Amino acid sequence: MFPGIRIMLSVLLLAGCFRTACAQETLHAASHGVLQAVCEDSDGIQWAVTDAGEILRSADGLAWTVLDFNVQYAGFYPPVDFRAVASGGGSVMVAGVDADGHLAVYTSSRGTVWSPRSLDYTEGGERLVLDVEPVSLSYDTLRDSFFLCGTSGTLFEMPGCSHCNRLTRYPTDTLYVRIRAGFNVMLLGSGGFRKVE
Repeated sequence: MFPGIRIMLSVLLLAGCFRTACAQETLHAASHGVLQAVCEDSDGIQWAVTDAGEILRSADGLAWTVLDFNVQYAGFYPPVDFRAVASGGGSVMVAGVDADGHLAVYTSSRGTVWSPRSLDYTEGGERLVLDVEPVSLSYDTLRDSFFLCGTSGTLFEMPGCSHCNRLTRYPTDTLYVRIRAGFNVMLLGSGGFRKVE
């Protein structure tokens, strides 16, 4: 490799590392709570949530807009300790635990107005409401659904139809993440649990 190219690559790598470090610093500086999760949507918009009920948004990873959900929606929704965020299908979804310790999930199309997501599902002909501790959220473009992983081996599918939610439980204490790789899906859980759907 020519010395000039080697120097140019080194400068680019250092610039990239510096940009990443700056992005992390500005993200931490913008929030008051502890960062819990970050994601990026198809338009390059980055989202983050904190345990202080903050929802952060950035177009470049450097400048972050902070929505203090607990202040903005005081009197309408209970305070939330956010744990997860995901985006896809023109929406962004956040999940956490409210002040009473119950699962709370909200959605928005642009991040300005947030609405609660129905957590109803049918099991054995009975209508129930999901109430677990959330660990992660993901969006599946092939199924056009959000998936929540949580305690009690929970995998909760939330498609566009809020009456079509579907709960599946796996033999693990906590299901940590659902990862899509092409048409296959890998589930990772506690106790070394790993399953490919």
